[in-house]
Amino acid sequence: MDYNFRKCKETDLDFILELKEKCFRWYIEKIYGWDEDKQIEFTKKEMCENLSDMKIIQVEGQDVGLFTFIQEENGDCLIGMFAILPEYQNHGLGTKILKDTISEHPNKRFYLKTYQENPARFLYERVGFHKYGETDTHWLMER
Repeated sequence: MDYNFRKCKETDLDFILELKEKCFRWYIEKIYGWDEDKQIEFTKKEMCENLSDMKIIQVEGQDVGLFTFIQEENGDCLIGMFAILPEYQNHGLGTKILKDTISEHPNKRFYLKTYQENPARFLYERVGFHKYGETDTHWLMER
């Protein structure tokens, strides 16, 4: 599946909130309880801190996901919020994005955290990530 990125803008807040609800609500609800106002607050804060590193994933001109990629001063690469609308999942899009990003930054350490029950952990393992730690709710993974 071909994709492109466009810069994320503050006006993408509603799309990101919709994406977050469709992709992560059941995890968030189970662990913390879903509070709409808190989700808006957390998402605005994340956008304020990381907007320049957030990219909207597009397929055929349609916004279908979010990919947050932060290259740190020490060279490590953090994958932040990475979400694809459910109807675009399981078609190789996430794999392609990760493989492309990894190939653009050879010999760099990539790391992320994912909910323990998130099936995306299998995607991360397929592209070479492994678990190096965990919290009560998340797996810490690196490549």
